[in-house]
Amino acid sequence: MKTGFGQTTLSGHVEKTTDAAILFAPDDRDEIWIPRRVCLDGDAVEEGDEDIIVADWWLEQEGLL
Repeated sequence: MKTGFGQTTLSGHVEKTTDAAILFAPDDRDEIWIPRRVCLDGDAVEEGDEDIIVADWWLEQEGLL
């Protein structure tokens, strides 16, 4: 769901995290690695979290939007 501020909320859950990235399992596709730097509050995302907000420019670059 687009937020209207150049960001989109992805529905799903966080499978795993590293210092630099998040392994996210969207409800509608296979798992994807997302850099923390392109997520709203990326530093605070933890395993088990749901529904993350990601920059539209990155989603478009990856062909996910």
